[in-house]
Amino acid sequence: MTEDEKQKIGQIKHSVTAIILNDKNQVLGVSRKDDHEDFGLVGGKVDKGDISLETAIAREVMEETGLTINTDTMVQILSMHKVMSNGYMGHTYVIRDWSGEINTNEPHVVKWLTFADMEKGSFGDWNRIAKESLQSIGVNVI
Repeated sequence: MTEDEKQKIGQIKHSVTAIILNDKNQVLGVSRKDDHEDFGLVGGKVDKGDISLETAIAREVMEETGLTINTDTMVQILSMHKVMSNGYMGHTYVIRDWSGEINTNEPHVVKWLTFADMEKGSFGDWNRIAKESLQSIGVNVI
């Protein structure tokens, strides 16, 4: 591996997404800020101040939904370099242990959806892969 290749690998940016499921196996979706019909998973970029991926996902979930998650019980089901998303390494977690009420000051819509709804959005490919990862481990989602 060349020094240039090593440097590029060291500069990979990271993002996190959460598959937050309710008791009906619906997933919590967040709309794009500029398109309230385009839904994706809760999440975002890992900030320099985040000490781990777990703190990043807890922060993103709180910011975007107002919910508190238990990072001790969440399970990472997918990590992949996302060519389709400006070269971020994406990390997706399944979260069933959460508390609170949906409440956010951010300019988007937050609501319970099916994965079919999530696959229609601009991150549809990622959401489809996340759903397939869940199904491969025996989690049935709608």
